[in-house]
Amino acid sequence: MAESTLDGESELDTKPVKDIPVIQDQGFFQHDTGDTYDGFFEAKKKDRSVKMHGPGTYTTQEGDIYTGTWDADRLGSNEEVSIQFTDGSRYEGVFKDWSYNGQGKYIYPDSSDVMGIFVENIPTGTLTLTDPNGHKWMGKAEQGFAWLDPVNHFYEMLERSKEVKRYRRSELSARSTASKIKTVLEE
Repeated sequence: MAESTLDGESELDTKPVKDIPVIQDQGFFQHDTGDTYDGFFEAKKKDRSVKMHGPGTYTTQEGDIYTGTWDADRLGSNEEVSIQFTDGSRYEGVFKDWSYNGQGKYIYPDSSDVMGIFVENIPTGTLTLTDPNGHKWMGKAEQGFAWLDPVNHFYEMLERSKEVKRYRRSELSARSTASKIKTVLEE
């Protein structure tokens, strides 16, 4: 005889929960557009869908490369990613909601880079820019604008040498004044 439960049904009367088959695997896909994906995916039998899910690399037909952890066809979701564009620029850092969001580094085609915190693709707060010659510039960005000052030994040396030259000029003018006074007294 079946046991009674509080609501009056027996254990034999309840229906088992049907499992939805989900397959998680790794593979290579080429889309009709020419784009490719190489990485982990998730396939659901019920709705016959395949979604990028897990670590993988998506390459567009144009040559842009998106590498990171995918979750239901969405890149990142607040994790580190690497994006390489066909013009030679790239982004390495936190990516969320299809934009640069968080600590990251944007590298330009000429190998200069901006490192800092990004909010919806815009660098904000304290930034470090490294120019193509390797010189570092420190700055602050607010409302889409940045103010940068050079921070390197060469720049600091130039500033010190300006002060030294000013001192020497004043010293020279003092010497010439002293020699003029001496010449007047001797006459």
